[in-house]
Amino acid sequence: MQPLFGEKLPAPEPGKHRFVIGQEGVVIEAINEVLEVRLPVARSIVKLPYGALGEQGVRLRHGPIPITLLAAIEQKATSTCPDEWAGWVIWDVPHQRYELMEPEILSLGPGHVSYRNELPEGSAIVLDVHTHGRMPAFFSGVDDVSDQQGFYIAGVIGLCHDRKNYATRMNVNGHFFDCKDFRLFFD
Repeated sequence: MQPLFGEKLPAPEPGKHRFVIGQEGVVIEAINEVLEVRLPVARSIVKLPYGALGEQGVRLRHGPIPITLLAAIEQKATSTCPDEWAGWVIWDVPHQRYELMEPEILSLGPGHVSYRNELPEGSAIVLDVHTHGRMPAFFSGVDDVSDQQGFYIAGVIGLCHDRKNYATRMNVNGHFFDCKDFRLFFD
């Protein structure tokens, strides 16, 4: 519970999440080496007898991702169409920088991409993005299963042959939340 008076709650344990109830309702809070999350889970129709929940959203702990990485993602989306493509924006801990990484592909085609979920040592995933080739952007049942573990922003790019469209969500240890367009995390 968010205290009504006095000190605010300590930060959540890294890599884990918690639910906090406050005046406005319930939020999920989580923190890891690259992200801080405080997102609404349920709004209350009455003012509850707890403290205010404060600012909500998703924050990159190391600042915005370089726009050049978004350009590379967009180029991959276009050049691999009609096949799907997958990539990760990672935080390279030893070098303290964002990088675009392509995972080892196991299988791909116009309706699927399957890849090995192994990050290099010393890296943390920030954004897991894949394309849908000529299909619109959405999160499939396969995505729901593969996104059960981890804490990162997920993105899908669709209609890669024409006017691209986008889907974004925040994954927090198997819980999915609406999130601002992943392109807004780049600068």
